Amino acid sequence: MKLSYAVILLWASLGSSGAASAALPLTVCLLEHNPPYSNREANSGFDLATATAVAARLERPLEVIWVASTEKITEVEDSNFPVQRLRKGGCDVLFSIPGPARDSLRGMPTLTLGQPYYGAAFELYGKSGEQRHKLSDLHNSPVAIQAATVAAFALSLVGAQPRTFFSPAQALAALGKGEVELALLWGPTTSYQLAQHPAEGIGPVATYVPPAALAWNEHPATRAADASLRAALDAALAALVADGSLQKMATSNGLSLRVPFARTHSLGEMNNLR
Repeated sequence: MKLSYAVILLWASLGSSGAASAALPLTVCLLEHNPPYSNREANSGFDLATATAVAARLERPLEVIWVASTEKITEVEDSNFPVQRLRKGGCDVLFSIPGPARDSLRGMPTLTLGQPYYGAAFELYGKSGEQRHKLSDLHNSPVAIQAATVAAFALSLVGAQPRTFFSPAQALAALGKGEVELALLWGPTTSYQLAQHPAEGIGPVATYVPPAALAWNEHPATRAADASLRAALDAALAALVADGSLQKMATSNGLSLRVPFARTHSLGEMNNLR
């Protein structure tokens, strides 16, 4: 049986269109110098590894849009995430964006967050054998914090004695010297610091459970109109969590993860610390 020339052309057109669509890159915006999430010079970072794995699951090539950054994000309250680049169509997705959207994407109704795929918190660090597990256990205790973080307010609410330092490295050094009993620091950057510069006998307190007031969930961010992409990203990230790949990528980049939290930071949760 012979096919008409028009039908052959139609099939060829459909096949060509499908191939072109499948080849569209997944574009991700990453800060040039923001370890442990991204580092252009070293071509490394947790978000870069995550983006690479997600693109592979979506069977799309990855295109990284590097965004200049003058200083790295050191905790959740910093705000140099390249959300404006995303809003203007400069990339498809950002990774590791803290929720809720009303805070991290404030004033940008055309952007939204996908499902949380990991949690991050202010973690408690101490010497080997430390077993305190909640903030109220820190009453009257000298605790190292990083300057200008919400940790100071949280400690004041439970009657602890915050001691301010300008970096996780300085805070951990004070802990090692016995100048403080504990340190309450942003987990992702502090775990990276310890991975790069191990401190003998110092680490996260295994018994500590972060209160909701000091916990955030991390999400992919996309344009709100990109619903199908967002669903695909959520499915790919869930698969990476389920098979352990996300945890392996985090560990190899010096990052400690928690599973997403049921409740996260809010003014109400801060008041619950009283």
